[in-house]
Amino acid sequence: MAVMRVTFRSTNLRTVTDVNIIYPLKKDSFGDPEGRTPQYDLDDNKKCVLWLIHGGGDNYSDWVNRTRIPELAEAKNLVVVMPSIRDFTSSRSDTDYYGYLSEELPAFIRHILPVSEAREDNFIAGLSMGGYISYRTALNNPEKYSCVGSLSSPLDIVADYKARHAESKTLARADSLIGTDKDIYALVEKNLKEKKQIPRMFQACGTEDFTWEINVSMRDFFRSKGLDLTWEEGPGMHCWYFWSIYIEKLLNWLPLSSSEEMHKFQKGES
Repeated sequence: MAVMRVTFRSTNLRTVTDVNIIYPLKKDSFGDPEGRTPQYDLDDNKKCVLWLIHGGGDNYSDWVNRTRIPELAEAKNLVVVMPSIRDFTSSRSDTDYYGYLSEELPAFIRHILPVSEAREDNFIAGLSMGGYISYRTALNNPEKYSCVGSLSSPLDIVADYKARHAESKTLARADSLIGTDKDIYALVEKNLKEKKQIPRMFQACGTEDFTWEINVSMRDFFRSKGLDLTWEEGPGMHCWYFWSIYIEKLLNWLPLSSSEEMHKFQKGES
């Protein structure tokens, strides 16, 4: 496994930005008493990729620093791309984070690494605001992603902005988002009307999380529309303890097979 920090200049962001990439390179044989040589996976097959987004106020490094995502991704033979996002609802006029995430970043990553462009091999997910922009991106581009996931995310961005950001001098006004390509309710209705294939959905929230009511309302809406939704809940607040548990559940939910091998000494055999 390789964990790479890549720095490059983004046209959409008009600046230099960083992205962390987890790339599975070999089957881990560290500490193997059988002394087997590591097997490097350098074939020409293009890999599945998860575009994984942090929450508001965090950056590209948080998933790697705070969870087991590197080893979890390696076990699934999954590439994980973790960019920094600063504007989740396109409130600023000087940068285009949505265009960066949905167009520029995937094109750049596919230029430097053999990751698949096929819909069935592309997944997008995030925590908190990262989950919101993941749903926004997937529902605006349903032909590009087969799965979308959120952990503790304010998917009803209008309700969230009214409740917590009404006095903000930098964010968009809540009412200005209604019915736009930033409104998850409107995007679902639009895709259904146009008979587009909506990605499979994963939605998780802690029962003590301040986004609980928003998540339950959105869950009920998804169910009322007959969407393919997997709902997970459990004790927890808006914190990394909850997210570190449920990111593993999300990865296990993805349509991936595990590449992890058991050695004899791990099985307890003599």
